[in-house]
Amino acid sequence: MVYFVSHSIRRVIITTFGASLVLQVAYFGSVLFLVWRARCNRRAVERTGPRRCDPDHS
Repeated sequence: MVYFVSHSIRRVIITTFGASLVLQVAYFGSVLFLVWRARCNRRAVERTGPRRCDPDHS
């Protein structure tokens, strides 16, 4: 798309590199967020004890 607008291979390479860099940063951030959330959930379970899936069985 960039090539059809600008007719510049240089601009295409820079745009592609920039877009891939943004995607990599977003992916890394989402992985860090998931690790952080899993750690918080694990700490909450450790504080309250194991939870049962079925509330009818005590």
